[in-house]
Amino acid sequence: MLVRRVLHLNMNLLEVKNLSVTYGSNTVVKKASFNLKKGEIIVILGASGDGKTTILKSIAGLLPIQSGEIFFDGEKVKDASNKLVPGHARIKLVNQDFALDKYHTVEENIRMRLLQFDEVYRNLRVDALIKLTQLSKYRNVKSIDLSGGQQQRLAIARALADEPDLLLLDEPFNQLDFQNKHKIERHIRSYARKNGISVILVTHNGVEAMEWADRIIFIRNGRIKRIDEPADFFEKPTNKTEAGFFGELNKLKINDQEIYFRPGIFSLTKNKICSLKLKVEYKNKISLGWYSEYSFVSHSQNFKVFSQAPISNINEIYIQPIKFND
Repeated sequence: MLVRRVLHLNMNLLEVKNLSVTYGSNTVVKKASFNLKKGEIIVILGASGDGKTTILKSIAGLLPIQSGEIFFDGEKVKDASNKLVPGHARIKLVNQDFALDKYHTVEENIRMRLLQFDEVYRNLRVDALIKLTQLSKYRNVKSIDLSGGQQQRLAIARALADEPDLLLLDEPFNQLDFQNKHKIERHIRSYARKNGISVILVTHNGVEAMEWADRIIFIRNGRIKRIDEPADFFEKPTNKTEAGFFGELNKLKINDQEIYFRPGIFSLTKNKICSLKLKVEYKNKISLGWYSEYSFVSHSQNFKVFSQAPISNINEIYIQPIKFND
């Protein structure tokens, strides 16, 4: 049986201190610092090319770093230039290169990660991971014959096989269809919580970040701009760029002042949250399934709101203006 390692008490599981990583003459990560507690889920959020993946690979010990230090469970992580075989046994990375054994079956791919354990435990573990990642009917299919989404799920199963203390996920669900994506995400998130596995997830999707994170790290051009809880990012964004990652924004110019507000946050009556009244004129409606997008005009400018209830007959609404901190 696998015995979970006992981490040092009263310590962060992971500490990243002033990390800088350079490719050629281009510094892609610039003095990044943050920590991660045991069992915590952190999401690194930013646009493509902002250094998110580089941070994950550095934490996993897969890249040479130019400056800074990374400590895992109190011990310094050796980077790729200081280790014959790069990587860390207790840290697992799932990225866009699934690193599967192409000509082995789903079961064999997982079982190969469990060779150090007895047969009974291996069988139980393989069954549990195949069920977790919903690959039961592909158990005897070679990984080369799987779809991209199925390969992605198999890569996650392999990473979880020997129960790492830290799981690094580099946009791991981007090849899954909508239905499977949310189902698998819930299963993996619940599994990590239940087993005390710390997770760092990389994404450019603010909604996904809010679903996963205890804390979000917002990165831009290789620099960490903010570390905060999901609700604070959504309700109190620093600027328009940051706010845009967490959903659509309406913009109206009223009395020479730019007013920004979210399409999904409004009220038909004044309250503590939505206090600014807008006189509106209805234009059209687009049905989007369980809700509709309503277009209105106010102060000669178009904007939209999302609603499940019919609101085409209204002539005023109350909104919550977003106040940026910079």
